[in-house]
Amino acid sequence: MGRPEGLIRFEARAPRGGFGRVVKFFFWLVLLAPPLLMLGTCAGLKSFVMSDDDEVALGAMMFGASALGLLWALWLGGVPVLALLMLATRGRKLVIEQASPPPA
Repeated sequence: MGRPEGLIRFEARAPRGGFGRVVKFFFWLVLLAPPLLMLGTCAGLKSFVMSDDDEVALGAMMFGASALGLLWALWLGGVPVLALLMLATRGRKLVIEQASPPPA
């Protein structure tokens, strides 16, 4: 059932176009960069948050909270949108069917 005898079928995807490659690059950039920047923000602000000056510590905490909030919003909002674009811009499905050679 399904496939006739003596027929070889091969399925593959065509390569992405130029726009698809750009979307894929930005998808991976948005997926990987914000978590690394979040870790860098937390590590970089440690000395300022532990400062003896209360105003410096409060300013560092406010900056850290706003930076982390912006990065979370970019990450959680950008990944699903770019993932859908990445699915939409993948190459077309190619189906190649060829008659198999007769047995020798």
